[in-house]
Amino acid sequence: MTLRVFITAVLFCFCSSAAVARKADMSRTVEQNGVRVRVEGASDTPWKTLRPVIELQLSLGKDTTATPPLADDMAFFVQKEYRRMGYRSAAVDWNIAGGVAVLTAVEGEREKVGDIKADGTDALTKEELHDYLLRPTKERLGRLGNDVPLVEQEIEDGAGLVQRLLQSKGYLSAIVDPPVFVRASAGRTDIRLVVHEGPQSLFGVVTIRGALPPKPEDLLKEANARRGQPFSEVKVEELRGKLTTAAQTAGHFNAKVTSAFQLRPRGGEIPVTLDVTLGPVYTVSGVDTAPELSRGSRRVIQSGFHPAEGRVWSTSALDLMQRRVMDTGILTRLDVEPVADPGGKAELRLRVSGHEGPRRTLGVFGGYETLKGPIIGAEYRYVNIWNTGDTLRLKASYEAGFEGSVRLIDPAIFNSAYALDTELSAQTISLYDYTHNSLKLRSALSRQFTRRFAASAWFLVSADTATSGILTDEELGPRDYNTMAVGGTASIDHRDNPLLPHRGWMTSLGFEAGMADINYFRTDFRASWYYPFSKKFRVAANLQASAISAPDGVERLPIDSRVFNGGASTVRSFAEKELGPMSVSGTPLGGTLMHAANLEFSYEVIDNLEIAVFADAGSLTRDEDNLFAMPDDLRYAVGIGLRYALPVGPLRVDYGFNPSPRGGEASGALHVTFGFAF
Repeated sequence: MTLRVFITAVLFCFCSSAAVARKADMSRTVEQNGVRVRVEGASDTPWKTLRPVIELQLSLGKDTTATPPLADDMAFFVQKEYRRMGYRSAAVDWNIAGGVAVLTAVEGEREKVGDIKADGTDALTKEELHDYLLRPTKERLGRLGNDVPLVEQEIEDGAGLVQRLLQSKGYLSAIVDPPVFVRASAGRTDIRLVVHEGPQSLFGVVTIRGALPPKPEDLLKEANARRGQPFSEVKVEELRGKLTTAAQTAGHFNAKVTSAFQLRPRGGEIPVTLDVTLGPVYTVSGVDTAPELSRGSRRVIQSGFHPAEGRVWSTSALDLMQRRVMDTGILTRLDVEPVADPGGKAELRLRVSGHEGPRRTLGVFGGYETLKGPIIGAEYRYVNIWNTGDTLRLKASYEAGFEGSVRLIDPAIFNSAYALDTELSAQTISLYDYTHNSLKLRSALSRQFTRRFAASAWFLVSADTATSGILTDEELGPRDYNTMAVGGTASIDHRDNPLLPHRGWMTSLGFEAGMADINYFRTDFRASWYYPFSKKFRVAANLQASAISAPDGVERLPIDSRVFNGGASTVRSFAEKELGPMSVSGTPLGGTLMHAANLEFSYEVIDNLEIAVFADAGSLTRDEDNLFAMPDDLRYAVGIGLRYALPVGPLRVDYGFNPSPRGGEASGALHVTFGFAF
């Protein structure tokens, strides 16, 4: 045998063995509840998606043996999943062999979306065309990269969205033909759309007839601004709905708004007429709760909606009351049905029903904060305790020390719209060069007066000790002291979302007066503003100040009662609390007046993930204790950060650079925390 023949034989055997091995690798078996399903021909990448589909179907069925109906269903769902991954020509056959359901897959080539082009329209931008055509696929996958799987059904659904987009732009007779798929290259398929735009219709004069609800200026301005804009029935309905809502908010329960317009085959301006019939102003005569609800739930509902009784019916006011009841956590669903008086009086009774959730829950939490380090804890919550409507919370956690608390919340103190929150807590925390122990009782009375305005007042007593083997008495303050304090806060919140704000503003003002062993008066002010330049690009600005006045001087204030600056929510080029005077060992000593100003620009690079750049300025002094004193000796930060949106608020990572570090100061600081800086 020549050397060439020998090498050829060896290669042949090797390739044959590899082919057999690959074929064996493409045979997969799933077994559940005694039913075995074998899949032949599935390669590694799609199998990661196919296996959960098979397991789900097996768990949903009650089969204990492989049957033809089961195998047929399996083949259908597996082929459907192949198509959703972009395998347009995938086919799956089935048979029963030896009590095993055998699925034989012929995958074909996985195809991805190539070039997208629409002929016959100038009304769509390239970005709009891509966004709407691929939206069904994006909604299913959550996001799209450069390799978008080609799924014919989803592209056809997207073509329908493109057609509706054109109609919303005033092309009322627009038609988008079924998409044409053109093979471009290996694994790439182009999409061609043929669009028949038709003429464009525009709003003509919008006339509003009849009595108008109070303060109609904005509605009239919007109606006048419609002229010349692309016409669509949806936009007419939006305007009609706003008029109806404004009338009902003012108490006109039976207000009716009708619209009239005449479509024109050739497009052009279309006049619109809106006829308003206000009807009488209704008042709320009472609240009826569903008898199947518990006594505690009925108490909370009655007190929550009590402010509406005897007053003019208002949808916005009722929305606030409904939210207040839901915030107690007693109910998972709340339905409010206004019922007009059958005798013809302009009165309503509110019929309230709902569904109560579980009363007892246990939750655990954990995380990390730059100052305190690892955080771990658990909370037990018992809502509607003893069928009173009150909530009991027991909490234990470790955050640079141990803390435990017992908290009782009455959401309707004395059956009123006020809530009473009382907490008894014990804490031992070690930070820097000292340890602080406290036993504290705090009680707060609060109310959400309107959708935007809330206020609270509180009372506190505590017994505290502070120990340190390093800090002097002047640095640490009193080592053993009792505190009695009263305070209050008020806030006006016009943000679109308190957890993830993108638009609006908010401001708050608080005060705190201490007596007993420590006498002081503290004030806190904050104002924040948010504005979106586009769907992805936004700006936020913030101004805050805190001042504390102590007749015995800052050295007689406990170290934890002083005001501080620097950290994740103030000047981010400094570590938490470290802007200002420090002890020789590096413990922040605080002051009597702080100011901070922040400006931040952020851009959403992918869904839920933002990148931000920011600039901060702030100061801390012991020479002033007036909140409105002008700050001096400003320190600065410039930096970059990431925000990842979560249901509880964003996970935030910021790094602030110090443009002018002084002796012993770091060049910047890293901050990891939850929530926006302001």
